[in-house]
Amino acid sequence: MAPEQPTHTDETDRVRLGKLLRAARKRAGMTQVDARNLIGKSQSTMAKIEAGTTSISRESLQKLIAVYEPAADDVPTMWALWEKTSSPARLRHGKRIGTPVWFGEVLDKEYQADELWSWTGERIHGLLQCEPYMIDQFDGEGRGPEIHPRLSQRRKRQRVFEDADKSFVFLFSESALDRLCAQTAHRHVVTEQLRHMAELAERDNITIRVVPYGAVAYVDSDFIILRNADGDDAYSEYLTNVSWANARELTTYHEAWDAMLSISSSPEDTLKDLRRRYKLADPGDPDGG
Repeated sequence: MAPEQPTHTDETDRVRLGKLLRAARKRAGMTQVDARNLIGKSQSTMAKIEAGTTSISRESLQKLIAVYEPAADDVPTMWALWEKTSSPARLRHGKRIGTPVWFGEVLDKEYQADELWSWTGERIHGLLQCEPYMIDQFDGEGRGPEIHPRLSQRRKRQRVFEDADKSFVFLFSESALDRLCAQTAHRHVVTEQLRHMAELAERDNITIRVVPYGAVAYVDSDFIILRNADGDDAYSEYLTNVSWANARELTTYHEAWDAMLSISSSPEDTLKDLRRRYKLADPGDPDGG
C-alpha cells in the first residue's frame, strides 16, 4: 500500500519554511546571531523561526532573502509558504490565492452581474486599479514575488471589462483623487493610475464619475450594487468581511445610490479632471510636474 501523503497545515508549512531558511543561512556562512541581528529579533525568536514554531514578518523575510541569496528555485517556495502561514491576507482553503475566503462570494457575483454600481469614497475600486498602483498598495517598496498571486488574481478579475454586454458605473469622492495625487514619492504610480482611469472612462461600457467636495458635506460609507435579471445584490465591505443587504435593505441601497449619482460630476467633466490631474502630475510634461 502506498504511504500516506503528509497533510499540509500551517504548522507543517511553517516548519518547511524554517528548514529552507536555516539551510540558506548555513550556505551563506552566517550564524543565528547574525540572522537575528539582521531582523532585530532575539536569538531565541530566530531559533523558533527556523524550527517553524513561530511566524516571520514579510519585512524580516525580505531582509533574510536579500542577504542569504538562496537558490533561485527556493525563493518562490519561501514566499509561497509565507503566504500560506504568515500573510495577514492568507487564504488556506478558499479558491483564490491572496483573496480572503469571505470575498470569494463577491467575486463570483461580480462575474455573474449584468451591471455593477460602485461607490468608494476614499478608495479607488480594485477593478479600476493599474498594476503599478496594485504593487504599491500590496507591497510598497519591497515588490517581492509574494505579491504575484495577488496581481494575477486582480488582473483576472478585471477581465469582466472585456464583456461588452456588462456595464459598470464607478463613483468615488474627490478626496480619493487628492489622496492619489498626494503620493509625490511615487509619481509614476500617480500618473499611471490617472492615465489608466482616463482610458477606462473612454470605454462604452464604463462610466466614472467623481463626487466633488462642494456637492455635500457628508457621504455614505462604501457600497456596491450588483444588478442582474434575477434580482439585485448589494453589499458593504469591512476590514474582515462584507455585509450583504437583505430584500428590505436593497431599497435603502438604491436610494443611497440615486442620491450619490445626483450630486456627482458628469462623466465628461470627470474625464477632463483626470486628464488635468495627469498633466499636472506628469514630470515629462513641461506644463505639469
